[in-house]
Amino acid sequence: MKHKLFRFLILVLVSTIVLSACAPAATAPTQASTAPAGAQAPAQGGSLVIGLATEPVSLDPAAGLYIAEQFLLMNIYDPLIWVDPDLNLKPGLATAWESNDEGTQFTLKLRQDVKFHDGTPFNAAAVKQSFDRDAVAQNPAAVAPTLLTDYVGTTVVDDYTVTVEFSAPKATFFEDLSRIWMVVPSPAAVEEYGADFGQHPVGTGPFVFSEWAPQDHITLKRNPDYNWGPEFASHQGPALLDEVTFRFLPEAVTRLNAYQSGEAQVVEEPAYQEAATLAEDPANTILRFTAPGMPSHMMINTGNAPTDDIQVRQALIYAVNQEELVQTAFFGMQTPVHSVISPTTWGYDEQAASLYRFDLDKANQLLEEAGWVDSDGDGIREKDGQKLHIEYPALPAYEEAYMELLAAYLTKAGFEVNITKLDDAGVTEFGLANKHNILNMGWISRDPSVLNITYNSANIEQGASYTRFKNDELDQALNDAPQTLDPEARKQLYVTAQRIIMDNALVIPLYAYDRVFLMQAGVQGWQFDPEGFPYLYEVSLQG
Repeated sequence: MKHKLFRFLILVLVSTIVLSACAPAATAPTQASTAPAGAQAPAQGGSLVIGLATEPVSLDPAAGLYIAEQFLLMNIYDPLIWVDPDLNLKPGLATAWESNDEGTQFTLKLRQDVKFHDGTPFNAAAVKQSFDRDAVAQNPAAVAPTLLTDYVGTTVVDDYTVTVEFSAPKATFFEDLSRIWMVVPSPAAVEEYGADFGQHPVGTGPFVFSEWAPQDHITLKRNPDYNWGPEFASHQGPALLDEVTFRFLPEAVTRLNAYQSGEAQVVEEPAYQEAATLAEDPANTILRFTAPGMPSHMMINTGNAPTDDIQVRQALIYAVNQEELVQTAFFGMQTPVHSVISPTTWGYDEQAASLYRFDLDKANQLLEEAGWVDSDGDGIREKDGQKLHIEYPALPAYEEAYMELLAAYLTKAGFEVNITKLDDAGVTEFGLANKHNILNMGWISRDPSVLNITYNSANIEQGASYTRFKNDELDQALNDAPQTLDPEARKQLYVTAQRIIMDNALVIPLYAYDRVFLMQAGVQGWQFDPEGFPYLYEVSLQG
């Protein structure tokens, strides 16, 4: 990457690979403090305003799947098991855990001093209700049920002990319990609000849900009773901030304006060129995290013409210049990728990532061989009276920086691209209705198991398998991997999956989805979890 015109204070969190005997732990960042040398001790109190690119759909962890939801949920709830910056499993709401030799039965010992925000005691009954509920999809594309595949049930052994049973080995269960989708909500609140619980979340975390003004903001307030933070935190007791407000600002320029006016002290995914200039001033900071998991990529629909033809799909991939896209759209503040898994993810396969590089001549050759020609000289190829037309539902909040550039790359190869701008839910609906040819996907995860959600054919009709690709070998690898206790054997299954996906030209890789935040230098103690989501428990305001 070249930053010759700009000076950045960038926190680059470099991943390492750690393997555990029970299951492979994926990549982890090297956590670092954002405070400069000689900074003051953390201050208590104050209100922080954060500008988000998208509004959550639901703050019910059993129904969640979006990035904005994950950010808020991790500050309202606590995990049963924490993962520290070095990827070690640490006590959370569970103080101890063990499994049987087969990896099908898991026993958790729970804390006895925790209460939900509504005063309901946290106990084994709450965990059982949560797991039973998670296993049944509250949303067709929710993450939680995919983490509980083969779930048999949870037994309450005593008030603070549960045993969880699966019908098949569950290699990553303890690691899954660190993920925000497996947190435990208040059973009383779930019963009280029913289907509306996602708009009235009640957890045990350092911040309490206060209000949700649709299309404007969500406010969280400090939990004054909080005294069960992670053991690796630099302080214990309640969070340092009094209040955090998340403003919904879908356009990058709007987020930047809010930052410059002082309306927000932190904004995600800012307008990159202007943010780079602002970062020349020491009063501003840019933080960046290269997230593991599935990078930002376009899933290609194999069920609709013209992308049902593998030569057309290959041409789409060859037509895109990832390195140039990153420099042009993001001023180098993203990492170009060439596969369906980010290079910082455990199990990443270099061979799968080596199959395609930008080659416009190759794209043109493939389209010519497939019978697509520009017979009238308008720049758009045709075949049998049909234009080489691509439907692209786009989410401007995250795709605004590059969606027109991506369309321009494809147009150079002779494609006609129709961009339909939608919100998160609209893109999901568009994909489930099978109206797309390409659709953007990115899924932050420490483990490649996230591929099962989007590339297993079982998830075509009621899930996120938007390529609509059916392949028995791919499904078998994705089904077997979570049940494979041996780390190396499990890794090879994910290598097989990556190669099948890339061999069949199912995706246009774009960039690694680096999490980028612009913030005032007075915002101290900002920390990312191992997947790149900000944990606000340690944040304070100086000055």
